[in-house]
Amino acid sequence: LSHSLSFSLSIFLSSLSPVRGGTIRIAKIVIRDEELVLGAYREPAKSWDKDYDHFLLPLLVAQEPCYILYRLDSQNAQGYEWIFIAWSPDQSPVREKMVYAATRATLKKEFGGGHIKDEMFGTVEEDLCFQGYLRHMSSCSSPAPLTVAEQELQRIKITERRRLSNTPRGRAKVTMEFGLDKRHQALTGLVFPLQEEAKRALQQLKQKRINYIQLKLDTEKETVELVHTNPTETRELPYRIPTDTPRYHFFIFKHSHQGQQQEALVFIYSMPGYSCSIKERMLYSSCKNPLLDEVERDYRLDIAKKIEIDGGEGLTEEFLYEEVHPIEHTLKQVFAKPRGPGGKRGNKRLVKGAGENGEES
Repeated sequence: LSHSLSFSLSIFLSSLSPVRGGTIRIAKIVIRDEELVLGAYREPAKSWDKDYDHFLLPLLVAQEPCYILYRLDSQNAQGYEWIFIAWSPDQSPVREKMVYAATRATLKKEFGGGHIKDEMFGTVEEDLCFQGYLRHMSSCSSPAPLTVAEQELQRIKITERRRLSNTPRGRAKVTMEFGLDKRHQALTGLVFPLQEEAKRALQQLKQKRINYIQLKLDTEKETVELVHTNPTETRELPYRIPTDTPRYHFFIFKHSHQGQQQEALVFIYSMPGYSCSIKERMLYSSCKNPLLDEVERDYRLDIAKKIEIDGGEGLTEEFLYEEVHPIEHTLKQVFAKPRGPGGKRGNKRLVKGAGENGEES
């Protein structure tokens, strides 16, 4: 490493063209006498990954915060891409930590945010070493942590696949695919593909050749299956809802609105209370939104209302009408009495004048 340089960092940054042109691999920047200065730098020796630990780790001095700019071999439209690293060891004086934290944005702005591909912050070497950088990249590319519902669905999925896997190899594959450390397998929504008969039914619904579709999940095949497309009148709809298993329903609701005959496509998700297993409840709930997205996107079906019920007894014509055409409740404004004409009667007296006997009336 070169010896500490005495000139101001602004001079160093003013010559950014050769720096960004690839002549420097790593630069250490420190604060001295309330001024950002270049502490050390090195030119590339090998590829960025092979230079990384060999160049970076010797610059991480205990109890001495600093900034480090590390050049990658990749480029964007503005030139070489860099990693911006903030080193703030736990043993450092609190005042120094605060000073470096307050200066961080200034340095990034002066260097040019468009050149910075990644940012890292570390208090121990393990945070910033090459393996630490790889962990950082993996964390950035992973989705948010699973919710409680997603964790439960993941557990159900693992159990189901293990049950279907009869060989040690199959069980190992399940563990590898759905291990808790594989956050990229987050199940924010299961996408079960539509079976061919279900696809044809949706096409027929689009063409209004049918007016009702009932779908179910095949948990063994992991597909969305067609149950039936029996012609259905509104009065018959409650009897289409099973009492012991979940279902998805699409129904064209024909009705009169403001003197005109209209049709509205209604989606009904029926889940009969807690008589269903947790597995069914979780799978149907998780597959619902991806299914609706596909129906609206790929089949161009405009769903006027999405309803979730636990039984069919309430699916009357009045109920569907109010769901499709909700009554707008408007607040009635309180009538404000207009003010009387001013100037003629004078200001209203708060205390009345004395009566005939000298008493206030």
